[in-house]
Amino acid sequence: MRILGTWLLVCCVYLLAHSISSGMQSDERGPADASLVARELREAVEPPLRDRDKEHWAFVPIRLLEAPIVENGEWPRVGFDALILKSLESASLKPAEEATPRTLFRRLKFDLLGLPPTLEELEEFDRDASLDRWERWVDRFLASPGYGERWAQFWLDLARFAETDGFEHDKTRAEAWKYRDWVIQSLNRDVSYREFVEQQIVGSTINAESKTTNGDSADAMIPTMFCLAGPDMPDINDQELRRHDRLNDLTSTVGSVLLGLQFHCAQCHDHKYDPISQLDFYRMRAIFESSVPDHKRDRPILVLENDVESTIQPRFYFRGEAKQPGPVVFASAPRIVSQNNKPVLMDFDSPRQSFANWLFEPGNPLVSRVIVNRIWQHHFGRGLFANPSDVGLMGFKPSHMAVLDLLALELQRNNWSMKSIHR
Repeated sequence: MRILGTWLLVCCVYLLAHSISSGMQSDERGPADASLVARELREAVEPPLRDRDKEHWAFVPIRLLEAPIVENGEWPRVGFDALILKSLESASLKPAEEATPRTLFRRLKFDLLGLPPTLEELEEFDRDASLDRWERWVDRFLASPGYGERWAQFWLDLARFAETDGFEHDKTRAEAWKYRDWVIQSLNRDVSYREFVEQQIVGSTINAESKTTNGDSADAMIPTMFCLAGPDMPDINDQELRRHDRLNDLTSTVGSVLLGLQFHCAQCHDHKYDPISQLDFYRMRAIFESSVPDHKRDRPILVLENDVESTIQPRFYFRGEAKQPGPVVFASAPRIVSQNNKPVLMDFDSPRQSFANWLFEPGNPLVSRVIVNRIWQHHFGRGLFANPSDVGLMGFKPSHMAVLDLLALELQRNNWSMKSIHR
């Protein structure tokens, strides 16, 4: 009887546990569905911007300082020399002695072409006694096809460029080389930085100059490979998750490369340090949502498309989870770069073009500061601010803010010509 009683007790406990477990599962499914609906209906909350957020150096307007009075008035040659000399003199320091002409010549070719000068070039440089020989050699190297090949590398790294998908299967991307060649050709033609960026967001027009290496007209959307060049898993079972992750990667890349802001931190939660909310992240992602088609298994998608027919609406995603969609959001630029601390709504019919225009508006101080700092970094090994993709609170303040702003203004005044900054 004792054994039977124990057996019955065990059975009762098991049945009771099973009943509770089943009830919990049932309750979990019910409230889960209900909470999902509730999350879709309730408004996502974002913290308001504070006045001090706008006071951070990266968000204040670009300004040009007057050239300071320096003791060694003969040393400055170009606009920012006096600014640098003033900081040296304030610390009781003097500029280093000028390097020999041959050393400077070697630096010049290494910087612009990534190669040392040939013996013939050195001999030609030595024989040249003209007053403008330096300027002419600068122009000569900038006009070399090797300039685009050299300087395309840093941009391709920023674009996450690769000729394979990455991850386990790492399949070859047959068309990837077209984007690489487009970047090289654009830099060699000194396409303005504004046009260079705009084509990578919107697409380019096919014209006589836009030729691939085999002579065919380049596809107008090849430049937009910048947006989708990151790692991909075409063979994944969950294609909705694949699309979700790629859109998040796209948004993070645009934020860090063009604006110098670490947007990826905000895909799951409001940024802990910078004035970027999770809603900011998904509103900017919404700019590209209609241009990324529904993903299908084993189908490579490398460029954006126009007028994509999709039932997917741009949404906020709780904790960044693809399975936790929240309220619908509208395409807009981040609040921190706006004049009134509110989202800058993009044109509904052409959000990418609207965004490309906004990037280069005079009131946006980030784009020009970020790109001239990248150019400075590749010439001198260190940027005017140390982390070229982070102008936020955790980044470093520029060592010479006035020099940074002077270069940013020079870029704008010279029609966004990157070769003008090299000169």
